[in-house]
Amino acid sequence: MKIKRFQSLSFKLTVWYIVILGVIVVLAGVFLYQGFKDSLIRELDGVLLEIADETSEIYSRTRGVTWEEAIRRAEARFLTHRPFIQLIALAGEGERRVESIIHTNRIPEGAFRLDKRLYYSADKSDLDTLVFDTVEEAQISTFPLRVFLLPVRGPNVLQVGISLDSTMKDLNRLLIVMILAGFGLLLFASLGGSFIINRALHPVKSVVNTAQQITADDLSMRIEVKHRQDEVGALVATLNEMIARLEKSVNKIRQFSGDVSHELRTPLTIIRGEVEVLLRKDREASEYINTLNSVLEESHRMEKIIDDLLFLSRIEALNRARLNQTVHLDEILTTVVESRETVIRKQDLKCEAGEIAEIRIKGSGDLLERMIANVLDNALRYTPAGGRILYSLKKIGNTAHLEISDTGIGISDEALPFIFDRFYVVDKSRSKETGGSGLGLSIVKWIVDSHDARIEVKSDEGEGTSVRIFFSLV
Repeated sequence: MKIKRFQSLSFKLTVWYIVILGVIVVLAGVFLYQGFKDSLIRELDGVLLEIADETSEIYSRTRGVTWEEAIRRAEARFLTHRPFIQLIALAGEGERRVESIIHTNRIPEGAFRLDKRLYYSADKSDLDTLVFDTVEEAQISTFPLRVFLLPVRGPNVLQVGISLDSTMKDLNRLLIVMILAGFGLLLFASLGGSFIINRALHPVKSVVNTAQQITADDLSMRIEVKHRQDEVGALVATLNEMIARLEKSVNKIRQFSGDVSHELRTPLTIIRGEVEVLLRKDREASEYINTLNSVLEESHRMEKIIDDLLFLSRIEALNRARLNQTVHLDEILTTVVESRETVIRKQDLKCEAGEIAEIRIKGSGDLLERMIANVLDNALRYTPAGGRILYSLKKIGNTAHLEISDTGIGISDEALPFIFDRFYVVDKSRSKETGGSGLGLSIVKWIVDSHDARIEVKSDEGEGTSVRIFFSLV
């Protein structure tokens, strides 16, 4: 599948990276801008306070100097700041009005006036409650004015204002620099981020390319890990493990399919061959009977194989809740042995019981019965006449030990590791004689595993076999 550029993970990550970085840059710019603005305002408030103090000092320390003269001298001394200074003379407390305003000709008549409530509030202020404000006054400045109100004797309020034109120009220059720097940073970050993200996702692209080449026909390929210890390395390792499991499963399915076709083809071939031979010419009645018996025997063998296969397919899809029932393992063992008494007598075998403890475990009674039956049937099938079969069920600690042993033909050391494989028959020449399909122990192993149990098989060729199964007690 070809991924479009705008739908790729690298593009989406780059966009998110730029968006998040952009938000961070904007927030940082806002804080920087506001901090710089507050710093300039504080600096300007300090100048206003200095101008107001100086004006008050000129008036109070120089005899005969009027407020207008004091204001003129202060304006001259702080000419670089071009301050606007005027004295607001307030009426008595009962009247609450502005009695007069003294200023120089720098302030037009009627301009630079504030609300009288603000003046009276400033008149009662102290060092902790000094009044600063920012006002618009188009008659004397195109920019806002920063104003300070200082209470002096009278009751009078000294009003000092400085235009914010210089401050606003500094802030505008800072804003332009921040915008240009922000765009430059985002551009650089987008290029760098895209490069880093593409480098980081390069192994993922390699994983995709390799995975696209892996098919059910060839699961031997693996994705290169190159000793990565990060999340990509963990992903690659997990995918390789998954592919290995798939390869193992597919190989088992192929082997299973081949074994099924072979096992079913063999009796069909025998049936067809014997029937074809029988039909070539007229035969005696006894020959027809013998051929039909052989056909019946092969059909039973096919039926047994099909039944076992259907049983395997059913138990592999079994609801795990069925395995949580409390069952009496001793009763199941006794029932299975009693159901085989006729076969035991017919084959002239001795079946002896050892210790049979009362055991309860969690599991499925039907499956456990099938498991014990398959193990016992194997012992019956491969133990010659006159042989002996022993079975026991013991409680050792928190574990139940189920054992079924025989004095049969045994299993070779070479064959022992494969006895749980499906359709594996130790002696294929005897499989038709004994009726074994090679699925019985596969079913046993699945049931053992599904019950979280453990199975051990010990065998000496020509002497016998012992099967032990260990269960956890309830």
